[in-house]
Amino acid sequence: MPAFRPSPIAYAIFLSVYALPASAMHSLPDVHVSAEVYQSAFSMTPTAAKKQLEKTAGGVGVVDAKDYLTGRAGNMEDTLRLATGVFIASRFGSDEARVSIRGSGLQRTFHGRGLMLLQDGVPINLADGGFDMQTIEPGATRYIEVQRGANALRYGSSTLGGAINYVSHTGHSAPPMMLRAEAGSFGYQRYQAAAAGVSGDFDGYASISHSEQDGFRDHARQRNGRFFGNVGWQLSDRIETRLYATVVDTNSELPGNLSYNDLKNNPRKADAGSVNRDAKRDFPLYRLASRTAIQHEHGGQTEFTAFAARKQLFHPLAFARLEQSNRDIGLGVRHEHPSHVLGVRQDNVIGVQWQRGLTEDEQCSYALGTTGHACAATTKLNKTTAENLTVYGESRWHVQPSTTVSIGGQWTDANRRVTTDQLLPSTGPLYDESYRRFSPKVGVIQRLSEQTEVYANVSGSFEPPSFSEGPVGGQPLDAQKATTYEIGARGDYQIKAANIGYDLSYYRALIKNELLALTPPGGLPATQNADKTLHQGVEAGMSIQSDRVKLLASYLFNDFRFQHSNDPAITSGNDIAGVPRQVLNAELGYRVINTLYAGPTVRAASQTFVDHANTTTAPGYAVYGFKLNQSLSNGMSWFVEARNLTNKSYAATTGVVRDASVPANMLVGRDQALFSPGDGRSLYAGISKAF
Repeated sequence: MPAFRPSPIAYAIFLSVYALPASAMHSLPDVHVSAEVYQSAFSMTPTAAKKQLEKTAGGVGVVDAKDYLTGRAGNMEDTLRLATGVFIASRFGSDEARVSIRGSGLQRTFHGRGLMLLQDGVPINLADGGFDMQTIEPGATRYIEVQRGANALRYGSSTLGGAINYVSHTGHSAPPMMLRAEAGSFGYQRYQAAAAGVSGDFDGYASISHSEQDGFRDHARQRNGRFFGNVGWQLSDRIETRLYATVVDTNSELPGNLSYNDLKNNPRKADAGSVNRDAKRDFPLYRLASRTAIQHEHGGQTEFTAFAARKQLFHPLAFARLEQSNRDIGLGVRHEHPSHVLGVRQDNVIGVQWQRGLTEDEQCSYALGTTGHACAATTKLNKTTAENLTVYGESRWHVQPSTTVSIGGQWTDANRRVTTDQLLPSTGPLYDESYRRFSPKVGVIQRLSEQTEVYANVSGSFEPPSFSEGPVGGQPLDAQKATTYEIGARGDYQIKAANIGYDLSYYRALIKNELLALTPPGGLPATQNADKTLHQGVEAGMSIQSDRVKLLASYLFNDFRFQHSNDPAITSGNDIAGVPRQVLNAELGYRVINTLYAGPTVRAASQTFVDHANTTTAPGYAVYGFKLNQSLSNGMSWFVEARNLTNKSYAATTGVVRDASVPANMLVGRDQALFSPGDGRSLYAGISKAF
């Protein structure tokens, strides 16, 4: 493990916090009690959020940040790896990952798609549907809401995968000051300082963090700086407004994929093309958002949201250099109100979300015989505009004390337009395409007891293509459409001194025009519409907590396949490449003494097809770790976490191609660079102090 070397920004973070005026560090009578008493419209406790979500007739869940802060909390995978129904795997220990729910966005290991990602209920996605994982600050998060599939209707999500909402700390929920430091293998360092306070009707929270690592692989260095803050104002007993600010500066070298031989024998190696062109993905991001809630006397609430974001991407790759400038804005309004019709109580919600994004997209080629990413000739210079208008609503009817029926739907009107500043031979076709569809949902919850309920639903989903999935062969892609059926059960029990919770669901999605990577051998990444596909599977989660034991576990069974294919290389019934059929994540903590917990962790996955023709696989794997952590009464906590104790060489993620048996640059199957190694044996330690 390399020597621990604090960076200059780390010193700046700690000095800036210690330099805060004493007024910013005033102590609350009891931070945790105060957080429970204050009923913010925007930041409930994790327990209250879970109770609210479980009014949904479908798969939902909450991740309490306290659970992942007992170990390394450096990226999105660290926060979601134990979340029920979520598949997430970092492609080389980085922030970017393949993140998918119910098979959404399978071809992506970067710049995610197929999910709605939110921060405090406000979309992070660009208007075309893509999102950046680097936007998230794990240490500033109080809890995470996961709403799978159409169960994310309350946020207006129309995607197959649903929504993930990171809910931030406020001045009411966070301690007046918090310092945290993490360090470990492969040059990993992470520092965070946060301050919070309340003054009359105002409260505020601010977090600044810096993280960096050399990476397990060559040419995989990363550096991220993030500022996140919010300020709330209680204008009256019934009106609350909150402003949010996010600044991200991220720089990531890209090592590329490897052949199977290199995966097993030299997993730290970087792809030669990525090194020669100094492949990387760098961008600054600036984002402002606001939320205002008006609570009505009859128990309803009206909420207004707005946001604006600006990003400047510098993205040299092995084949070309990409540069993009994004500007996105959005407005939303959601109204919730109770009612009674024919003696039956209803909970109703209706909302409208509008979003528009403009991207200036430039691509240039390299000069032959050169290295580095100097531009030789501009090959594309386009302007892309994405605009979405979403209208959604749902009514939950409590027809019996133990039975709730929900009826809802969503209308989506989306436009994707590409124009050009300069017509170039390789620019490709320009287009102006509109996508419109209504997606319904019907569901039911039946409570069998105070501890157990079962649910079922049927829903539609709709997803227009993003600009990174532009027209193929001169024709714009069709929107992806699906009908999903779901049944499930959840419960919370207390057996003796143990609290036991579970979440179990089965879903079956019939998809038409699925947006899938069908990259030809030796060709550039390309997305096409698959004819008819099937996604079905099981999502299971369990938690056990007693005086001595803490157990968290999640299991996925993924059966994704082509039902009908017009592609001669893909047989109907073939598995869709990109995700293992089975995935298990679990960690066990046993209380050794006082508040000291120790126990093993495991991540296991079955084999993964890397091509839709099903000729080549990445083998399955099991990776074991161990964790020690303790929280003390004086606000101090610490952890030591070991990962991949057996130093196993395995593919954390893979590329996705049409047919790996067809030669690409004289290589076939596992000889092609399709595998992204997981990190080797590693050790991390961290300490935090709340004042």
